Amino acid sequence: MADAPTTAAPSVEALDALAERACRPPTGISRAKQLRWVAGELRTALERGALAPTAAGSLTLLFAPDTLADYLTAAERGLLRRKPAARPDQALPASMRVREDCLRILGALGGITVTLPDRNPPRVELRPMVAARPRSILLGHLEHSARPGRSESRSRILAIIGTVLDTGCRAGELCALRTDDVDLRHGTIRLTRLPQHRNPRTTPATMTVGLSGPTRAAMSHWLTVRSRLVARDATEPLGPGNETTEALWVSIAPSGHPRPGLPLHFRGLARAYARAINDLNTEMAAEPGWQPLPRRMEQLRRAIELEPADPDGATLRRTRTRTPATGAEATAPDSQFGPMDDSVPQSVAAKRDRSRRQVI
Repeated sequence: MADAPTTAAPSVEALDALAERACRPPTGISRAKQLRWVAGELRTALERGALAPTAAGSLTLLFAPDTLADYLTAAERGLLRRKPAARPDQALPASMRVREDCLRILGALGGITVTLPDRNPPRVELRPMVAARPRSILLGHLEHSARPGRSESRSRILAIIGTVLDTGCRAGELCALRTDDVDLRHGTIRLTRLPQHRNPRTTPATMTVGLSGPTRAAMSHWLTVRSRLVARDATEPLGPGNETTEALWVSIAPSGHPRPGLPLHFRGLARAYARAINDLNTEMAAEPGWQPLPRRMEQLRRAIELEPADPDGATLRRTRTRTPATGAEATAPDSQFGPMDDSVPQSVAAKRDRSRRQVI
């Protein structure tokens, strides 16, 4: 069916203006793309007759419950693609959640109550968390390995893994860290929490988390390595006044860039983490009780819980024992282990670092 032009429809003009307002700061780039995507799909739904003609009359009619139900049905069936497929596939549950979130954001900004149909999306099965025993062995290995003489890439990933083990932070939260968030004197790190589906207009929560001894050692060594990578002038003393960036995690070797020491972003962090985990799994294979770590950081960080480290709760720390898991997590390997023991004997000598074709 040919698309009917609706560019002059009052509801489309109002929707375009509303979407542009919603995309202004502090809305992030990713959310802005999603908002424009949903607005474009609503326009396409009108053009292809997936919505009642009355929806073109006003923004209120476009956001009527029945109209939004028709839109979500068409989107779920894959009928709103720019080039309709001969056999449209079912939309992913995550894509449908994004659509619903964007509709709520647009409706709230336009002063319209958004009523969405009840849907029963497939249950999302969480991947098993990393068990307590491998985490304990990893902490012991971290303390043994965080010493001078390591390669720059290994120094960085050991500090990253230690931070995740102590804080349970997300990859985006790791990328947001700055050097002034780390206080080695008091053994703490300041985190800005960036949970999924957060309201971008709400001020993010910050918290101070204590670092374990192994992580403090790894972080101290990485900061020394980092200061050389980000030096603005190699002839001047290293330090905050002679740095090109305040980002805590920076690139090691040029990767399409003229120099190292650039802030490490999400994709670079994910690639570096996956490569390091492959190396660690090979390195630790002979250790009793070791289970290969997953290549996704999410399965490691979900195993971490925090508790107050002082009476007033100003500082948090990693709990020694996880609370019982429920639901999908109840069957995860982590639930069959007891308290997390940080005093695992350091019985495995670290093997020589394998050379990499590309270091980020």
